Amino acid sequence: MQSDPSLEAPFKPPAVYTVDSIYYRGYALIVPEVLYHPKFASQYEALASRAEGSDDLMELFGEISALLRALEDFGHDIEGDQPDDASHPIVISRFATYALRRTPPTNFTPYAYAPPVLRIPYVWFDQTGGNEIAVVMLAGDKAGLGYDWYPGIVNQIEGTMIPEWERRNPKHKAQVRRTR
Repeated sequence: MQSDPSLEAPFKPPAVYTVDSIYYRGYALIVPEVLYHPKFASQYEALASRAEGSDDLMELFGEISALLRALEDFGHDIEGDQPDDASHPIVISRFATYALRRTPPTNFTPYAYAPPVLRIPYVWFDQTGGNEIAVVMLAGDKAGLGYDWYPGIVNQIEGTMIPEWERRNPKHKAQVRRTR
């Protein structure tokens, strides 16, 4: 495979900027790897199996897949605090923890108006060597619970899931946002 000469140092800007040249330079090289915690992987596989027999579950599986693809394709760029952002920070976590949001509708789930009100928390980790990865932890429905859903999930992620991940992957360290 030939390397793209426009990516070799020193960078020389093209004479004419096109969407393709800007997009490729701006995103393709900085998109992190996205991995699945075993808990989320089992949830996702179970939903895929159940979705084969249900149009509603197939639609839900497609929406979750679209959110995961957005995280893989755009990384931090999907994170924000606006209603249509696909991911919001989980502010009570002391780690760099965010949640993919199925509802209210986002750019990636434009028809998701009705329950379930899914949140799919993920945590940013640093790898030895300086690379950043996102680990998708689990999926949960916060319908009827609102913000009361978050404390228990954050305790589970911080108390069990992050330490378990770091034990199994010693080159991964969860990014600390702040201390309590």
